[in-house]
Amino acid sequence: MHDMPHWRRFRNNLRFIDSGADEGGSGEPATGDTGNEPAAANVDWKAKFEEQRAHSRKWEQRAKDNSKAAEELQQFKDSQLSEAEKTAKRIKELEAQNAAYEAEKQQNEWRSQVSKETGVPASLLHGDSLEAMSANAKAIDQYAHPKPKGMPNQGKTPDGKAAGADERVWANDLFSNL
Repeated sequence: MHDMPHWRRFRNNLRFIDSGADEGGSGEPATGDTGNEPAAANVDWKAKFEEQRAHSRKWEQRAKDNSKAAEELQQFKDSQLSEAEKTAKRIKELEAQNAAYEAEKQQNEWRSQVSKETGVPASLLHGDSLEAMSANAKAIDQYAHPKPKGMPNQGKTPDGKAAGADERVWANDLFSNL
């Protein structure tokens, strides 16, 4: 059965345009078809398409009209704000800008202060507070100038004799008579 082409399995179900079969599409003759009336399947598809397209265009236009109406309503609401409300809104915006400028000014002052104290350039410092900037400066300074680590026994006297001490004693004894 696998070597049979696909179309042969369904050939009894296939209908061709010129086959002369009924135009209802069900394979059975249309009921009530006397020959004088057109079959129920003879639908004017172009007219249906045009009708649906007109319906679609009507709703598309309504949607556009609704969005325009919403814009006009918002403009009307904005125009109805009293002068006091407009002024209060503007004052609030200006206060926010002023607070941002003051915060930036304060941070710049802290940067220059920490830069003078630590020697780290102000352009490398960041942070929102003086403490954060100081910690940042210390970290940068430690990275840029690592502290040398001392010898593990620095400051102690050696426990044993130095290498070659016996030869030096012999040489000193030899030349001490001169």
